[in-house]
Amino acid sequence: MKYKWVVMGAFWLLIFAYGASWFCVAPMLHNIESKYDIGHTYSHLLLSIIGLFVVFFAWPAGHLVDKKGAKASALVGSIFMFIGFGSRAFLLQSYWSILAATIVAGFGLAWILVALAPMMIQWFEEKASLAIGITSSGLFLGFSFGSVVSPHIFDKYGLDGVFEFFALFSFISFLIWIVAGKDKKKLESRRVSFKEGIKQIMASKNALIYPFIGFFIVGATLSASALMPSLHNFDKFEKGNIISVMLLGCAIGAFSFPYIAAKYGIKKIASGVAILALLLWIAFYFISPYTLLLLISFLFGVFLQAGWPIALHSQETEKGVTKENEGIAASLFISLSNVGGAVLPVLTGYLERNMDIAFAGIAVYIIACFILWIAIRR
Repeated sequence: MKYKWVVMGAFWLLIFAYGASWFCVAPMLHNIESKYDIGHTYSHLLLSIIGLFVVFFAWPAGHLVDKKGAKASALVGSIFMFIGFGSRAFLLQSYWSILAATIVAGFGLAWILVALAPMMIQWFEEKASLAIGITSSGLFLGFSFGSVVSPHIFDKYGLDGVFEFFALFSFISFLIWIVAGKDKKKLESRRVSFKEGIKQIMASKNALIYPFIGFFIVGATLSASALMPSLHNFDKFEKGNIISVMLLGCAIGAFSFPYIAAKYGIKKIASGVAILALLLWIAFYFISPYTLLLLISFLFGVFLQAGWPIALHSQETEKGVTKENEGIAASLFISLSNVGGAVLPVLTGYLERNMDIAFAGIAVYIIACFILWIAIRR
């Protein structure tokens, strides 16, 4: 069964490349605003609009997982990823052309994310929670890598250099997935209607709570990563570092806390990390020394993101979720998570006219996560 680690590695690289290619624009939003004469709301769309399209494509992705397997879904996503992120370097003539390429890339994320839990569950079975945590950490490590590397590339080679680098990176990960990605075994014909699948999933009282936890976690993560560089007087490299260490923390949280929660109690650990994330968010706002802000950013990312893979695994292992409808269950979680990723950063960008209100808005998102974890019945 050693091949399961090859599959995990290939999936991890795929999702890492997606995250890096997506978030390479995060530290450059103000540069993009200046270059194309656009405001905060428009520039933030380059981060948030991907989540909007996840909402639409999560459902067909879930159907494909249940019908053809997780590899097929991730392959579709990787094709969109390469076409979208690969074309940005050739579309620098306007903001709208870059946004269009980002939208194409956004078509792919749902197919990758929906495949994540079913792929890890079939290969790792009882250890799937750890595997989901490890693999999902790739997305946030990608966010961190893209955020810290892109300012240095931009400084030497400009925006086209940034997009060329990540186009090549996405292509390499796409090729590796084609070669190494594999379902554990050929699927038997297993059909369940969408209506019946949803009915089975809704047998659990927690069926909608987990997706709404994802809604607020994803929305808070994207909103905070866009707002944090503006809360203090950072230079462009410090902005990239702040975003990078925060997202590195997200990766550590996603990696480590599914195991911790499984051992010590999901509800207790998940609600506890939500409170810690809130306290660290408040600390980031009021503390000034840059070194301390780096540490706070890292820890904030750890505790903010810890709940997402816990909620995803919990959704996939709830009463009523079976091999016949696991794709639908994943679709429900991923789609609602990314409604948050689409809506909340745009709302935060609008609120950014007043930094105090924008800061308070993200605090409310985190408090909502805590309340929802408390509402879970296990």
